[in-house]
Amino acid sequence: METTYTPKKNMNLLFAGMILIGIVAVITGFISDTQRTWANILLNNYYFITIAMGGLLFYSIQYITNSGWSAVIQRVPQALGGFLPVSAVLMLLLYFGLPQVYEWAQPGITETDKLIAHKEPFLNVPFFMIRMVLYFALFLAAGYMLRKYALLQDKQNDLKFHEKSRYYAQVYIFIGAIFFSFASKDWIMTIDSHWYSTLFGFRNMVLSMYYGVAAIILIILYLRSQGYFKEVNDAHFHDLGRYLFRFSIVYGYLWFMQFLIIWYANIPELTVYYQPRFLGEWQFIFYAELIINFAIPFMVMMSDELGKKPKVLTTISVLLLIGLWMNIYLQIMPGSYGPVKFGFVEVGMWLGYAGLFLGITFFALSKAFLIPKNHPYLEESLHHHI
Repeated sequence: METTYTPKKNMNLLFAGMILIGIVAVITGFISDTQRTWANILLNNYYFITIAMGGLLFYSIQYITNSGWSAVIQRVPQALGGFLPVSAVLMLLLYFGLPQVYEWAQPGITETDKLIAHKEPFLNVPFFMIRMVLYFALFLAAGYMLRKYALLQDKQNDLKFHEKSRYYAQVYIFIGAIFFSFASKDWIMTIDSHWYSTLFGFRNMVLSMYYGVAAIILIILYLRSQGYFKEVNDAHFHDLGRYLFRFSIVYGYLWFMQFLIIWYANIPELTVYYQPRFLGEWQFIFYAELIINFAIPFMVMMSDELGKKPKVLTTISVLLLIGLWMNIYLQIMPGSYGPVKFGFVEVGMWLGYAGLFLGITFFALSKAFLIPKNHPYLEESLHHHI
């Protein structure tokens, strides 16, 4: 049961190659179009932060609900959180490109825009950066405690470490639910500084678990193909598939609720966000991301039989990670950049971030037993069945 994961040399070379492509894409972007490049830096940072936060929120929920079925796979969502320290550094670098992404950060804007001037006590560069540091300090501190007690439990079969993990899982849920919601409003919603939605932050926070589960599924299936996680059976895949199905419903509900209330109310300060996305050149992406993130997963995962098949889970999970990129692209680009553009800068930068994210995740997996050997619910998880 003391299985440890050893990354293959060719995988590390692949990740290094992806990172190199990303660096070239960033350089190319800054040479050709700095505004587009800074917007993509924010997009990719937020994309992988969403997956990392979703993984840790999923991990925390397993402790809070005393879920036994997931004990065997808990190292994977925990490893996803390993990207947060790196993402903190990368997000802080955004300081140098704030005026390129956020209208409210442009010098002299408060002199010509009364609404932004009204919001200036909150929307100003120093306070924005202070809040960013605070968010990451909380995420990293709570995430560190979760990993610390999980690893201590591997070394010492003492129930007190499980209780500590459960306690800090409660702390992480509290921090994640509140402060990732705030962070989403700060980093994404304020791009369209004349617009606001009371649902926006909560929606992005909740849905982070949707995409976190998709990433967890893909990593488990990959490791299983390499001879690891033989203990994971159809019942585990069934439950992971149920998560995708339920979150597809949540996605559809929150998407429709935010859109319908704003569009039906027809208040200019609110509809200004949807008008270019719903009726302008972004219309195709507007509908496509709804189909990818809601319609297809909902219809496919509705079937219990289909929902636990590895090939189906792989396809839907890959589709969702594409859907997440489209979702964030649609949230960021119309307000920060303007026209629809997709090319080497977008693809190359995503590959670079993906290589960094995967390299860190698999490195974290290699530093602990893949199966938490002293978890009190491990036997229940190993014999999990439907």
